[in-house]
Amino acid sequence: MRKLKFATAIPDFSRRKGGAERYLVDLCSQMAREDLEVHVYAERWDEEIHDIHFHEVGTIPFPKSLRLLSFAVRATRAMMKTHYDVTLGVGNTLAADVLQPHGGVHWAWFWRSLRAYEHPFLRGIKLLGRVLSPKQWVQGYVENAPYKKRKFHKIVAISDMVKQDVLQWYGVPERQIEVIYNGIDVERFHPSNRRYREEIRRRHGIGDEFVILFVSNNFRMKGLDHLIKAIAAMKKEHPSVKLLVLGRDQQGPYLCLAERLGVSQNVIFAGTTDEPEKYYGAVDLLVHPTFYDACSLTVLEALASGLPVITTVSNGASGVLRQVKDGWVIDDLKKGDSLETAIAYFFDEKVREQVAKRGRERAESLDRKVNFNQMIRVLKEAAREK
Repeated sequence: MRKLKFATAIPDFSRRKGGAERYLVDLCSQMAREDLEVHVYAERWDEEIHDIHFHEVGTIPFPKSLRLLSFAVRATRAMMKTHYDVTLGVGNTLAADVLQPHGGVHWAWFWRSLRAYEHPFLRGIKLLGRVLSPKQWVQGYVENAPYKKRKFHKIVAISDMVKQDVLQWYGVPERQIEVIYNGIDVERFHPSNRRYREEIRRRHGIGDEFVILFVSNNFRMKGLDHLIKAIAAMKKEHPSVKLLVLGRDQQGPYLCLAERLGVSQNVIFAGTTDEPEKYYGAVDLLVHPTFYDACSLTVLEALASGLPVITTVSNGASGVLRQVKDGWVIDDLKKGDSLETAIAYFFDEKVREQVAKRGRERAESLDRKVNFNQMIRVLKEAAREK
């Protein structure tokens, strides 16, 4: 029996690059193990993976807008010329049989993420910069193209929030959209990682204090300044609370903010790590007050690790949470003391234990093996429909 021929495209096929890239590497590897013929079109890849066929896509390297556009045009043309049984687009091609926009809807992000800039002047400057940015228009064009052509067979939304955004911005019939939440490695991210608690705390000079974890490489977009302000507002009643920050963004402005608010001793910047599971096991609470996330893997990994989480309605991952039962979802970060109230709720150890247990149960239903099986089913169905 002939193997089903599958193709996808992404500029960097690498587990180290980002969430979408890591997901695609793992999905393609699983498909190859299941005896599908897997083809990947990319500018670069980390290593040759057994049974995956790589095709190099040459691009115009500068400026960034032309790099994005040239990759989309050339990768799409190459895939269409070969006549695969089914193709998958993750936001980098002008056409595909199945669309899975890992970054969500570009224009939804474009407008909602501006709320990260509190001062009207800064917000206006940022908006102007985006309007004048060729990169933003190219990203919008590349994303729009498959929806306008209406030649796809299925859209896989990685959260209910993304589904609603697709319906709002592109008017796609609801029957063509299937929601499949991001999958996670529930064995790597497991409550047993509590065994690393002392190791990580010693590494960063932390004792038995209540520790909040923040994980992101975009501090402004994920609301770090709001979290630091919340720590400052709570300092009088809870002076020993620590905030542990993981990520490679610029620390300077946030160190200055913490110092100005008198909480510089409460905020610890830990840089980046290849072992986030150890940090989930070492802290008491994850806070991810984002202004836009299609479906944050950080939140799902924390749930799987048996860690209570706080996030916002602007995070697609909030769709798996039941308020108070297995997490806390904030409607509006700028509304009074909403973040402080949410954090205070988890100071009770019994509450944390109960919420963490239910959160782990929710996460187990998002095992990446289940996700891969669902995705492979959708791809095979699309191939049959063609």
